[in-house]
Amino acid sequence: MSFKETEVGRIPIDWEVDELSNKVDLVMGQSPKSEFYNDKGIGMPFMQGRTTFGEKYHYINTWCTDIKRVGIKNSVLMSVRAPVGDVNIATEDICIGRGLASLNMKNKNNEFLYYLLKNYSGLLISKESGTVFGSINKAGIEKLVLPFPSNSEQKAIAKILSDLDEKIEINNKINKNLEEMAQAIFKQWFVDFEFPNEEGKPYKSSGGEMVESELGMIPKGFKVKSIGELPLIITDYVANGSFKSLKENVNMYDEINYAIIVRNTDLKSNFKSDCKYVDKKSYDFLAKSKLFGGELIISNVGDVGSIYLCPKFKKQMTLGSNLIMIDTESSENIGFNLILYRFFKSYIGQYYIKSITGGSAQPKFNKTDFKKIQFINPSNSILKLYNEKNEVIESIIMNNVLENERLEKLRDTLLPKLMSGEIRVCLEYSEN
Repeated sequence: MSFKETEVGRIPIDWEVDELSNKVDLVMGQSPKSEFYNDKGIGMPFMQGRTTFGEKYHYINTWCTDIKRVGIKNSVLMSVRAPVGDVNIATEDICIGRGLASLNMKNKNNEFLYYLLKNYSGLLISKESGTVFGSINKAGIEKLVLPFPSNSEQKAIAKILSDLDEKIEINNKINKNLEEMAQAIFKQWFVDFEFPNEEGKPYKSSGGEMVESELGMIPKGFKVKSIGELPLIITDYVANGSFKSLKENVNMYDEINYAIIVRNTDLKSNFKSDCKYVDKKSYDFLAKSKLFGGELIISNVGDVGSIYLCPKFKKQMTLGSNLIMIDTESSENIGFNLILYRFFKSYIGQYYIKSITGGSAQPKFNKTDFKKIQFINPSNSILKLYNEKNEVIESIIMNNVLENERLEKLRDTLLPKLMSGEIRVCLEYSEN
């Protein structure tokens, strides 16, 4: 296979390099006056910029009745204001504001265009102009020089990458449904008290005995306890020592080191953001906040109330700042992590967290107040039954997350190789 050197690097000899203006039809966004915006679904869906971008497809939370510029369905939407170059595919006709441009390949291969721009977004960023925040105008986009294989190879490349993204999207939808199912089961069992009785019938509506408590009527055998009374370990980063000792004994690194220091941003992005690390000496010093996977983690500063189950990694992990970790004291009580995870994700749990949150500049709560939150503790038999049912759901969710990580890694590895011609594809693939 022969290659040639070009301004975009080394590409196959049968590929061409061309300005984007010769390959796409471009529409720059124009914003209507805000008085024409609404959140009632009236008019055409409207996007001002990349705020509602997803991984590949956007969502809509604003509509507009004064249409200026339209990005048609399946067009590539590009952010033209900082951060310049982010792209999504339009799922419907959309009114686009000044923060977006709509691009359509003249040969209709918009899926290929999406991945091409995603791969070469660095070139767009380097062409930023205007304000300090960065922007790119129509001429800047049109003059962008990129490599283009034949139409048939464009389709084949796009199909390989879109098939991976489609599988990722399917897994995300499955997980969303499973999350909703798990929360519905929690509400049914521990809010409505309609868990199955000994005959498999809904407890409360089948005449199950209820007793009085400080939180109202609860099933017989259930008890109201504070979080601090449960058989749990509740700890955080600062439990390891004073701020002075932490500063002296904990060394953080941007490069891979002995252990990951888990932050809220890592959990929120499923560890897609750049991780921070600590060396072994620091890891050993942070003995009270080591993570092994399966722990309940709650953000208690800034992004208060975000709830996570810690994933399991082969690499050592330790808890970062502004987070609280909850774990069971023994394997006999492991079920508390799952039920508390669902409890704090529910509207009741979030209400309790908000009730102990203070601070105007930066919302936060402390461990002492957290331990005072009241929880309706089910009987051991019901907790065991719930965990048996819920563990299946959580296992499927985690397996889908792990599969998506593998698929994303494969996609991100293939993307630059396919777009540079380092890997060539079988053209028959696009027809299958």
